[in-house]
Amino acid sequence: MLSAYRSALSLPGALRFSTTGFLARLPVAMVGLGIVLLVSGMTGSYAAAGVLSAAFQLPAALGAVVTSRWVDRLGQSRLLPWLAIVNAAFLVAFVASVEAAAPLLVQGVLVACAGLAQPAIGSMVRARWAANAPDAPTLRSAFALESIVDELVFTVGPLATAFLAFQLALPLPLLLAAGIGVCGSILLALQRRTQPRPNPRLAQEQSDKHRSVLAYPGMALVAVAAVGVGSVFGSFEVTVVAFTGQAGSPGMSGLVLAIWAVGSMVGGLWFGSRSWSMTLGRQMLVLPGVLTVALVLAPFASTIPILALVTAIAGVAIAPTLIAAFSLSQRLVPGRQLTEGLTWTNSGLAVGFSAGTAVAGVVVDAHGTVWGFVVPLVGAGLATLVGWIGQSSFAVHAGSGDEPLPAAALNSDPLPGPHPGGVRDDPH
Repeated sequence: MLSAYRSALSLPGALRFSTTGFLARLPVAMVGLGIVLLVSGMTGSYAAAGVLSAAFQLPAALGAVVTSRWVDRLGQSRLLPWLAIVNAAFLVAFVASVEAAAPLLVQGVLVACAGLAQPAIGSMVRARWAANAPDAPTLRSAFALESIVDELVFTVGPLATAFLAFQLALPLPLLLAAGIGVCGSILLALQRRTQPRPNPRLAQEQSDKHRSVLAYPGMALVAVAAVGVGSVFGSFEVTVVAFTGQAGSPGMSGLVLAIWAVGSMVGGLWFGSRSWSMTLGRQMLVLPGVLTVALVLAPFASTIPILALVTAIAGVAIAPTLIAAFSLSQRLVPGRQLTEGLTWTNSGLAVGFSAGTAVAGVVVDAHGTVWGFVVPLVGAGLATLVGWIGQSSFAVHAGSGDEPLPAAALNSDPLPGPHPGGVRDDPH
């Protein structure tokens, strides 16, 4: 496995754009938590913190769909720096609005604009791999490598955010994220030799599609299941911040969320390194079910060490669940619409994440963290229920699942975990 990674990184310019991509996407793991820490620390309201975090995350996911198409048409070097600069400017303006106690609506508009302009760095890095890899095995190894980088981002990001916020200043993580985003994006944009060739006719080609991917049997169910999984991420993050704050150690929130990401990385590496006789449709039932069972323990956590242990256990189920969801999406849609299919699943995660942060904030303010941890439990249960409902459809339309599972996706998002996907022929 290590030799495969070395082979991928030996491609001309690959090590440079992959490491630069790590720097450029680090803000993705800092901004969401940074918003929650800043707003809850300044106002004492987890409801406001959850709403504003959702106001960033949802536009970020939806905006990435549009801006990624622009990047494909115009080229990364032309558009990426401007997206990063606009994103940074609105982040700084949002921090100033919170410091000035501006109305919540003003804060929401500013942070939503920052989200809309957030560059989809993970997608751009994977697009570079796709444009430069000489063969499918190398590309597969490269995508797997980027999935590991994603997990490292979500390990380092929360730790750095919590440390900076509580040891130096609450606004500092967001300001630093803005600066890192601009620097990393410009450095990536300057690497013109490895960027994919722009395709000005892409808009017309996309308009020629005959049907939405949601029309394919089973695809809408996967998107709804993704909403449930995404709500786990958002609600768990807000509740962890509240729990550690009430325990008198608010800085530990970053460590607990980093443990979540490490657990996901371990689970993904273990799951992805084995062959499974279980079909993808059945995995979409069993894996969210395992996540649900693991989260049953969260409301009973009484101390931070116990919460960290529960988080580690639940984290192991995250990456396999995401692998199943994105791999199932790949099987349900034709190859020419793969990116759209992955985007809908990704958007389901983003919608769930946004709803989870908002709902958990309100629940924590009204009923405390015990009930706050019930919110991710309900989200995982929803994904399990949808997986059960879709069993017959998945069995008919997703195939037997005997083909090897892909290691990672052509696109990524602001949520932790590997995102499988790859190019395949039209199954319909």
